[in-house]
Amino acid sequence: MATDWRGLRDRLIEEARRRGWAAAGVASVRPMRQARERGLRALAEGRMEGMPWFTAERVEASTDLGGRYPWARSSLALAWPYAPAAAPGDPVAAPTAEPGRPRGRMSAYACLPSGEGNDPADYHDVLGRRCDELVAWLREQVPEVRAKRFIDHGWAMDRAVAERAGIGFAGKNACLITTEAGSYVLLAEVLLSLPLPPTPRSHRGCGTCSACLPSCPTGAIREPGVIDATRCISYLTIEHRGPIPEELRPLIGTWAFGCDLCQEACPINQRLAPIPLQGGVATTTQGPVPFPDLVECLELDEEAFRERFRRTAVWRAGRAGLARNAAIALGNAGDRSALPALRRARDGDPDAVVREAADWAVQQVAGRQPVLATTD
Repeated sequence: MATDWRGLRDRLIEEARRRGWAAAGVASVRPMRQARERGLRALAEGRMEGMPWFTAERVEASTDLGGRYPWARSSLALAWPYAPAAAPGDPVAAPTAEPGRPRGRMSAYACLPSGEGNDPADYHDVLGRRCDELVAWLREQVPEVRAKRFIDHGWAMDRAVAERAGIGFAGKNACLITTEAGSYVLLAEVLLSLPLPPTPRSHRGCGTCSACLPSCPTGAIREPGVIDATRCISYLTIEHRGPIPEELRPLIGTWAFGCDLCQEACPINQRLAPIPLQGGVATTTQGPVPFPDLVECLELDEEAFRERFRRTAVWRAGRAGLARNAAIALGNAGDRSALPALRRARDGDPDAVVREAADWAVQQVAGRQPVLATTD
């Protein structure tokens, strides 16, 4: 008897949703020519400088999954929801900090809970486990199925696969926007040896809205859908190695890891975002938090950084990267009570980049006139 592939596809999508995925769909494994052109154009225009792993070879391979894996017949696209740092529509401001302990910001996705408690975890691990559980369910239906998953670090164009599968559309900030959780989703895909019919593409879009464009302080969104990664705060605080360009430092604000500003400006997100995180805790003793203590982040040594962030997304920045970011954020925060910590880092941090960032921050803060109380 012939297999009902459409029926299996629909049951698989239903099972994915039941297991917590915000959206799921199926795409073909034909070459993704438009995504290939976008990737090669970004390289040619220098918008991916500083990320040596993003090569033309990677673009070619990532946009032709069927060519790389001849056994693949379809691709399952998945979107996992995560909570934003603040209530949708509310202005984001760090909770009141203790004197001398300014609080910065970490991108909400870095605070994703493991699902096995409240402790944050690396999203690669969380999504990998969820994909494996879904494939295990599929093997109960079709024991001979072959599968391979991709979660950000594999050679696959996550957003392009998701768009083709119809689980969302690319916003003007280049984030995938779903109808279930807005753009507060993390993407994964699973190549399958089963000829599952594709789900229809989304016909939605941003329309005339361009709220995300002016929300980017560094002007990284050059035009709708075109991102200059070298100016993106997320790139600068996560991927970039070495000193951050001095002209960009004041524009980073108090971001210590990542950036969510273009997502927070999106009206669709203000309607669809999941319930926000509770941002009251400042210490990172249990891992990333939305509004971290910047002095604490600046003063972590390698052992403490490893204990707190080894299994989280913040590990990508490294101890020196996080301390560099914290120093710049403290310089922008302007709290003079943080000067002793900045001077200690300037004079004694083992990393030259951190020492230079702390020196810059000292000059920014010490050069400001103190606010004097006034009387009538």
